[in-house]
Amino acid sequence: MLGLGAVAASGRTERRLVVFYTGGVQGTLEPCGCTSDPLGDVARMTALVRRAQKGGAAVLLVDGGNLSYPADGIPARRAEAADLKAAFLARELGKLPFGGSALGETDLARGPAKVQPKRLAANIAGAPFVEPSRVRDVGGVKVGIFGLSDPHTVGLKAEVPAVAARREAEALRKAGAEVVIALAALDRPTARQVARSAPIDFIVVGKGVDDGLPAAERVGDAYLVAAAVELQKVGRLEIVLRDGRLVDAGGPETTRLRSEEIARKLVDLDAQLAAWAKDGTADPAFVAGKRKERDELEGERKRLAASTWQPPATGSYFTNQLVPLRRVLPRDPTLAGAMRSLDKAIGRANLRHAEPPPRAEPGRAAFVGDRACVRCHKEEQAFWTKTVHAHAWTTLVKDKKEAHDDCVSCHVTGYGEVGGSSLGYTRRLEAVQCEVCHGPGSAHVAAEGLEEPPAVRLSTPSSTCVRCHNEKHSDTFQYEAYMRDILGPGHGAEARAKLGPGPTGRQLRSAAITKARAAAAAQIK
Repeated sequence: MLGLGAVAASGRTERRLVVFYTGGVQGTLEPCGCTSDPLGDVARMTALVRRAQKGGAAVLLVDGGNLSYPADGIPARRAEAADLKAAFLARELGKLPFGGSALGETDLARGPAKVQPKRLAANIAGAPFVEPSRVRDVGGVKVGIFGLSDPHTVGLKAEVPAVAARREAEALRKAGAEVVIALAALDRPTARQVARSAPIDFIVVGKGVDDGLPAAERVGDAYLVAAAVELQKVGRLEIVLRDGRLVDAGGPETTRLRSEEIARKLVDLDAQLAAWAKDGTADPAFVAGKRKERDELEGERKRLAASTWQPPATGSYFTNQLVPLRRVLPRDPTLAGAMRSLDKAIGRANLRHAEPPPRAEPGRAAFVGDRACVRCHKEEQAFWTKTVHAHAWTTLVKDKKEAHDDCVSCHVTGYGEVGGSSLGYTRRLEAVQCEVCHGPGSAHVAAEGLEEPPAVRLSTPSSTCVRCHNEKHSDTFQYEAYMRDILGPGHGAEARAKLGPGPTGRQLRSAAITKARAAAAAQIK
């Protein structure tokens, strides 16, 4: 069996390479682990690249920009930690077959002096952090790589991207590039303009495509591709060079996506046809046309199910897929170890810049912790200890994240609130305690629960829950279902009864995890 980039003994030349691409990483090294299917992790991406290399592939890794820093700004107290992550990412990418990254606006979040690694930005002249475009030999294939920045957002004097792209792509072709890749920290409309203006094969879009592009988008003779933000999905192009222009050969992933699209359309058409059959007033010719459309889709679905994807027998082609970085994928052990050391360094940096929470002025209720509550609420406390909330802090300590404020905020009580807690100032308020739901309890405790009206909330609105139970951290959250988990004997038994039968949060999460495991198993087949 020939390795990638090899020449067949028969004399027929067939050169192959694999190009992994990312974009919008935004300094995210690993995902929040609280969702049912956490996606991401630079250690998994590294393992993916190294596995392809060990399998004999000629491999290149490129990035579409917005690599180093988060998009929502960096508070002063988080700046040192953000710099540590950016430096770590730049250093580890340098150990891989890294072809370069475009310069996005978030890469400049800490100023030009902090940009690392140096960037490809053909439309920005004279900046010390910009490198010239390059031609890389990847398994015998000459790959030209250049970058483009958005003149409207980087805050630097920049040439119009389409103009710079034509000049740069033509120069790379003259220098022998057989495949030209543009790394574009641009939105899709601007990237399409670039595609129409220059002799480019692929444009890796690094801006404004949060979930990535499931299939390559052809614009002129170029193809736009995009990975998902925060390393949730990494793009993988497999390029086979023979004779003729590169064409999109689809591939198993494209077949799967098309099958899913057809299934959705069939469900919609069946519902429409059923409604029209009951109505009786729909135009018969129109309905007949829709039935024909349904029959054609059903025929395509059956053909796809019965066939196995085969590569083209002749001509140059590529396949493209987005690889979700799920937990089932292995981690590079060396990098995983380095990340644990980085976690400690980030924790120390965060604690150096930690500030106490604002103190409660006289007369204002403050947070006292569950030890004060249990004096009168022993049954409630006994019930609470059986909930997931009671172990929220233990989870952080186990994962060495107790000094990471992105995590701490949802694993303690009264975070950032007056008289509450903050990073480094969590004593007595670790875990999700009574006062997260019921509010600060000092006035209630002082009055021994006899104050009128009550100084604490007797019920908890969903607005309190969604501070942490949101799509990013708790993807299965449904208010009533999750309330069924935290109400019961000794703790709101009557309220629990009013909720009636139905799924619990535990059941919803378990079902989502089972679904995620099934998707992961299908991914690694």
